[in-house]
Amino acid sequence: MPFFVYCEDTSSLVTQNEVILSKEESHHLLVLREHEGAYVITFDGLGNIRQGILKRKNRNTYVQFTQSVEHCKMPLPYVSLAQVLPNEPATFESILKKSCELGVYAIYPILGERTERKRWTQDIWHGKMERFQRILVDACKQAKNPILPILSSEIHAFHNIPWKSFNQCFYGSLFPSKPIKKVTIDATAKSIVCAVGPEGGFSPEEEKLLSMHAQPMRLSPYILRVETATVSALAYLRNL
Repeated sequence: MPFFVYCEDTSSLVTQNEVILSKEESHHLLVLREHEGAYVITFDGLGNIRQGILKRKNRNTYVQFTQSVEHCKMPLPYVSLAQVLPNEPATFESILKKSCELGVYAIYPILGERTERKRWTQDIWHGKMERFQRILVDACKQAKNPILPILSSEIHAFHNIPWKSFNQCFYGSLFPSKPIKKVTIDATAKSIVCAVGPEGGFSPEEEKLLSMHAQPMRLSPYILRVETATVSALAYLRNL
């Protein structure tokens, strides 16, 4: 399959015969030794893709389109992730990559009760947003996923999640107070969300609040690492 290249200029992608790529995309293509004349697929992260030929001129790298634009739709139901921020930013970056590969629609980063707040101040978060967006773009390119997940700003508590906007809600539970029913997806559901906790799981207060909005789900008889729990939950829900 042709290499995926990112272009956030949707207007040019849809209406023009060619589009100039950013310096970052151009550099990436050079690193990968993609030669002039190679077929590539340009995407804008909104589902629009267009095939073309790689060209280089006057130090610019651009794509000369050979086909009309196609619009790809994300399969239903839309799966969103409410992820308590882990204490290591590198772990969250791994979660971003895997979530994108699994076709997540939106990611809600939660400052949970067990999150070390000093690692996720607003200044730190805003300073990393550009890097997080780049990670999502690169993950889309790797997975050939034409739709970028929506990355929300930090959410300071679970009650701030728009629970009512989802048809079904789930959360990973380590210590349920009652037996967990088998998870099923309603055939009419268009959007679902799954909340995944940090190291050590949700606090008792968080689990109590979550039980008011969402159905608990058990992913393993053992304790999972945060990124393992996230991948397991998303893969399970995506393939029900």
